[in-house]
Amino acid sequence: MKRLALTATAAAAIAVTGLISAGAAGAAPDGSAYFNYGGKNCAITPDGIIGCDGWQQVPVFSIPLGGGIPVAIPAPQSIQDASGIHPAYDFSQPFTQPGGNPDFFAVANDSGPFGPRLSHAGAFCEISFRGWFRCVPRGA
Repeated sequence: MKRLALTATAAAAIAVTGLISAGAAGAAPDGSAYFNYGGKNCAITPDGIIGCDGWQQVPVFSIPLGGGIPVAIPAPQSIQDASGIHPAYDFSQPFTQPGGNPDFFAVANDSGPFGPRLSHAGAFCEISFRGWFRCVPRGA
């Protein structure tokens, strides 16, 4: 019985999250910095939000069982703002320029402590410790 209640709760949360996150329609606004890294086309918008096209597992919520079990769902985009990473479901690929985005290393305009960095609008994406790629939106 507990398993059924947990499954119903998780399904409801996924449905609500999908409805809330579906509103990222349209292309990234003018003045965005576009790049491609790891097969994902991304953009840093003028308001410091980072969005990426390309199917990925996006963490949505945590089930409070034994310290919390993270639950991720597949999404065609992720949007990262000051409140965290969110899935989005705009199949028009709003963070991809016609013909694809330029390679991250070609547009990096700064240097972080471990490698190249693309800084724009108070946000940045960079090669971090041990070669990890990370992005930090404005206000985070």
